[in-house]
Amino acid sequence: MKEHVECIFNGICHLGEGPVWNVNQGRLFWTDILERKLYVYDPATQDSRVFWEGQQKVGGFAFTRKGGMMLCTDSGVYLLAPDEMGKRNGVLKKLFDVPMVPGELFNDITVDPKGRIFAGTLRSDCKDGTLYRIERAAEPTPVIRHIGCSNGMTFSMDEKTFFHTDSISRTISSYRYDAATGQIEDAAVFFEGDDTQGMPDGITLDTEDHIWAAFWGDSVVRRLSSKGEIVKEIPLPARQPSSVMFGGEDLRDLYITTASQGASDIEKGLDGQGNFLGGHVYRVRTPYKGRPEWLADFD
Repeated sequence: MKEHVECIFNGICHLGEGPVWNVNQGRLFWTDILERKLYVYDPATQDSRVFWEGQQKVGGFAFTRKGGMMLCTDSGVYLLAPDEMGKRNGVLKKLFDVPMVPGELFNDITVDPKGRIFAGTLRSDCKDGTLYRIERAAEPTPVIRHIGCSNGMTFSMDEKTFFHTDSISRTISSYRYDAATGQIEDAAVFFEGDDTQGMPDGITLDTEDHIWAAFWGDSVVRRLSSKGEIVKEIPLPARQPSSVMFGGEDLRDLYITTASQGASDIEKGLDGQGNFLGGHVYRVRTPYKGRPEWLADFD
C-alpha cells in the first residue's frame, strides 16, 4: 500500500526541524533554526503560523510540565514562561549557559521520562559536537563528545534504552539508560547506513518499538525494526526530510519536516537543476501509533 503524503505547510523553512506534537493542545510545533522562528499548525483549522520569533536560533524545544517551553539555542538554554506563551515576540529567560565555539548551535533535543532534556550540538566543521544532559539545579553535563552532527534521539518503550543519531557517521547508536540517574552507557551500533541512503536525521518511536527516521538527502522516511533493519520506506517529494513526529488525536499521523538549506533558490527550495530540496511540512496517515512526548521538568 502506497501512503498518501499530504503537504500541511507549503511555506519554505530554511531549516525546518524538531517537530513536537502537543497532546494537550492538539497542535504541531516545529522550528526553523536558521530563520529564528517557531511555527504551529492546528489540524482543526488547517492553519499554520509563526508562534514565536526572536534573536536566537532554536535548535530544539520542549514543553514544560507547568505550561511553558524550553528553548535550546545557539546562545544558551531559555525558558518561555507560560505567561509569555502565544506572544510572537515572547520574552525569554535564560536558565543555562552552554560553552560553544563560534558557529556552534543546538541541533535537536529530546525529553526523558523524568523531565530531563538531552540536547546535542553541531559545529560548522561537523566535528566535536557534544550531547548534554540538562536538568534542574545542575549545570549542563556532557554525556557524549566528538559528535559529527548530533541529531535525532528517542527512548525504547521499556525506557531502558536510549537512541542517538550522528548524521555524519550515518549511525544511530543505542545506550543502556538509567531513568533514575539519567546516565547512559555501553554504546552499541543500532543502525549504520551507507552513502547511497542519505543521512539519518530526526527520529521518533512507535509503540511497536520501531524507530522512524528521516533520511536527509534521500527523499525518504524509513521504519527500522527493533534490530535496526529497514522494514518500511515512505518516499517524499522533498530531498531533505529532517525530522519526524507522530501526532493527531490517535497519534497515528506521522508529521515530517523538511529543509531548503543549500538550495540555489532558498525561497523556493530548489537546487541548481530545479530539484525540490524541501521546506514544506508533510503528514502521512499510518496504521502505527506514536507515544506522547514527555514534558520537561523546569519552572
